[in-house]
Amino acid sequence: MKESPPVMNSSTEIPSPSCSTGLTTVEYSTLSATEQEKILHLQQAILESIARGGEITALINQLCKLVEQLLPNSVASVMLLDESRELLNVYAAPSVPPEGISQLNGLRPGPGGGSCGNAVFRKEPQFVENTFTDPRWQNLRQLAYDFNLCACWSMPIFSAQGAVIGSFALSSFEHRLPSDFHRKLLEIGASIVGIALERSKTQESLRLFEKVYDGSEEGFMITDLNQRILSVNRAFCKVLGYEPEEVIGETPRKLASGHHDKSFYSAMWESIEVFGHWRGEIWNRRKNGEVFPEWLSVSSVKDATGKTTHYVGIFSDISERKNAEAQIQYLSSHDPLTDLPNRILFKDRLENALAHAERTQSRVALLTVDLDNFKLFNDSLGHAVGDTLLRNVAARLKNCVRATDTVSRQGGDEFLIALAELPDSDTVGTIAQHILDQVAKPLDMEGSPLSLSCSIGIAVYPDDGESYDILLKKASLALYSAKAAGRNACHFFTEQMNSDSLEHLRIAHNLRHAVQRNEFVLHYQPQIDLDSGQLIGAEALIRWNHPTEGLIPPARFISVAEQTGLIVQMGEWALNEACKQAVSWQRSDRPALMVAVNVSAVQFRRGNMEQSIRKAIAASGLDPTLLEIELTESVLLHDMEYMLGLIKRLKEIGITLAIDDFGTGYSSLAYLKRFKADRLKIDQSFVRDMADDPDDAAIVHAIIQMGRTLNLRTIAEGVETAKQVDLLRSLECNEVQGYHFARPMPADAFSRFLDTYRPAVRE
Repeated sequence: MKESPPVMNSSTEIPSPSCSTGLTTVEYSTLSATEQEKILHLQQAILESIARGGEITALINQLCKLVEQLLPNSVASVMLLDESRELLNVYAAPSVPPEGISQLNGLRPGPGGGSCGNAVFRKEPQFVENTFTDPRWQNLRQLAYDFNLCACWSMPIFSAQGAVIGSFALSSFEHRLPSDFHRKLLEIGASIVGIALERSKTQESLRLFEKVYDGSEEGFMITDLNQRILSVNRAFCKVLGYEPEEVIGETPRKLASGHHDKSFYSAMWESIEVFGHWRGEIWNRRKNGEVFPEWLSVSSVKDATGKTTHYVGIFSDISERKNAEAQIQYLSSHDPLTDLPNRILFKDRLENALAHAERTQSRVALLTVDLDNFKLFNDSLGHAVGDTLLRNVAARLKNCVRATDTVSRQGGDEFLIALAELPDSDTVGTIAQHILDQVAKPLDMEGSPLSLSCSIGIAVYPDDGESYDILLKKASLALYSAKAAGRNACHFFTEQMNSDSLEHLRIAHNLRHAVQRNEFVLHYQPQIDLDSGQLIGAEALIRWNHPTEGLIPPARFISVAEQTGLIVQMGEWALNEACKQAVSWQRSDRPALMVAVNVSAVQFRRGNMEQSIRKAIAASGLDPTLLEIELTESVLLHDMEYMLGLIKRLKEIGITLAIDDFGTGYSSLAYLKRFKADRLKIDQSFVRDMADDPDDAAIVHAIIQMGRTLNLRTIAEGVETAKQVDLLRSLECNEVQGYHFARPMPADAFSRFLDTYRPAVRE
């Protein structure tokens, strides 16, 4: 057995699809340094996209655009066979107009199918210099004329199994043949597309990609039977730093790194003697003393009698591949902005912490941390400042926990924290409060202080769950609770949160069916003029007539409808139904009544409120002056100028505008003055206890005075007792509604109420 091998490392990389079919590829040695650099940059750009998990279509479009930049006055395209493997369709062609794509789709591979059809049909590259005359373009001649496609070069795309699946093409607006550089672009492009389409995570796919990344530069060395070096090529000298005369006549021991022992070489030579070849990774030393990894293939060369005469070593420097593997591994498990572990690595560490906690009977906490109003900072200050904020927050979070804990960024402004080996739950609360305090400390952003806050949701093992998924779900519910409570707070999970969440999902699911089946009805509550006692209007209130649960009040489903967007369809239905009902009462010789309809802030933000109101009035024939739209104060705080214009146009229609639940929000005099409302609705939370609570009475009095100052009528809702009526009358409130007069009722019951209602006689 020989003691050491020809220590020349040669890659045993899996050949590219083009090589596997016997096609001749362009060697890098034929390219200029500038061209090699361009190809390297192309490969690095695509590598980064793949490492970041880029979407395949976007990745291939990016490849096409990058290649187009390297070949001016051209367009790149990818065509793939359909499921029947009979027709080609365009998969990616970012610079080809839609009409061109339309003409290319459905191309049948064959002799007259252009460059792409021939490349697939013949399973080999097709370089057409003149599409106007070349017989391979006879079926696509009109396309060439229409889009001035003067030349077209196409490379077949192969699957990992060696089957042709499509083509990668460069079409030029000039008559020309491809240079070696252009052919290399086509080779690399076709290989990248094949790999990307396979989306394989296997080692074979990784090696295929590494082949593109490393450039497939291989060094050759030939030795005699005694391992004396007879010949080396240029790649050998480039990688190792030796001139040919410095190594010829020497043995490969001159290149040994000292990393491998005798048993390694014995096993290598045993394989060469028995099988005729050996392939594997080995460490070598350059002339400057640097040790680097190689992929080496050593084969024996035999003469006609079967006697070994020479050994051939073929190697590739895999330093870049090793670095790429490390980088890909890092990108697959870390957030590139903050260098924190991502969700995959976080989950792995948390599960390890849970397994350890089970053995040691300790606790583990999962914290979800979300920055408050971060979108406002991002939109106002720009994404660059937003990224700086996130990096600073990440550093602060790491400083708040131990080295054995894990802080992870999940994306956006959401972070996860795993606290391991906790003695009790009280410790979690202390750490969470410390996090709140640290995040709240002002940040120095280019000399200006900037303050943030965050909300935290907490779930603890084993109390709240025993798996990553359950703990994350419950911590997220706790986070939503902290947000709803006003932010800048930490909440522990409770079972009530889980119940509320399940109820929310159930209602949301059933609501969608309710909208489709029109399961809603309107109830109407009378509105009374306090001075005359006359019935002057009715508020339309939506109810859900569930087929099994019966009548469901709005408090149970309105908020869910707003969160899911279903409120828009429900609101439009309620508006149309209320207008039609008001007209129906008038046509039955009943007095004309004002009908009030609640409109959600979501409907206003969708931007079609004016159109919906005009349609409802036109369809029903209702006098616009008899329609009142009730909106909450929160509507007035979004896009002030747009709202001013919308309210002005609604008022021009002739409708009345009421501010609902006044006193529970901002109650801004400035808003009321600018929006020119007609009526203020005093919230029932103040009316309910005004007879016994001086504070509530004072608030009601203040609202009435404000309305009088701005020449607005006031209506109190939730009036349930005669004492409340007398007190409101004494405060000069204009109108009232509530159980004291009537509960909300269906339209037919309200019709009977209209017929029998008589104003109370005042003493």
